[in-house]
Amino acid sequence: MSTFKNKTAPSKKAIKVAKDLGMDLGKSWNAYSREVRIHIYVKNMKEAVRFYNQILEFPVVHYWRNNGSEGTMLDIGGNIIELYNKNGTYHKYNKKYYGNVSLSLRVDDVHKLHDKFSKKNISIGELEDNSWGDASFEINDIEGNRIIFFSPIINKNKYYSLNNTIK
Repeated sequence: MSTFKNKTAPSKKAIKVAKDLGMDLGKSWNAYSREVRIHIYVKNMKEAVRFYNQILEFPVVHYWRNNGSEGTMLDIGGNIIELYNKNGTYHKYNKKYYGNVSLSLRVDDVHKLHDKFSKKNISIGELEDNSWGDASFEINDIEGNRIIFFSPIINKNKYYSLNNTIK
């Protein structure tokens, strides 16, 4: 019977260097959270939903429009973007956040996605091969938030290895 070994686990050297920097590395990549929700406060809910749902093609999984509160939840691959109406009369969270979000979303094939989005009527950044091992491009939503789409272009075990960051 073979035992699975997490190939993305940090090396002993990486653990020591991190400890010297005041960080405690886990023995493997095992986040305790299974869902991340990113809150984005928007001026125009209708246009924001159109952008994320119709242009970027993120499916809406829930929405509400009642009692001065507007919100929309979109699935971004197992995690959620929650759009909140900045101008609503009810919301328990601080509404000062807005236009300050930058998202990085890993996709299967960033080249195909870049080609697809290039055919839409939106401003899109150049597709770049980055020195750290992925290819990416960015767009800005209607509120000025930056969205980066990326795919690793090197072996996944090497891409997610801490050994490559330790000198």
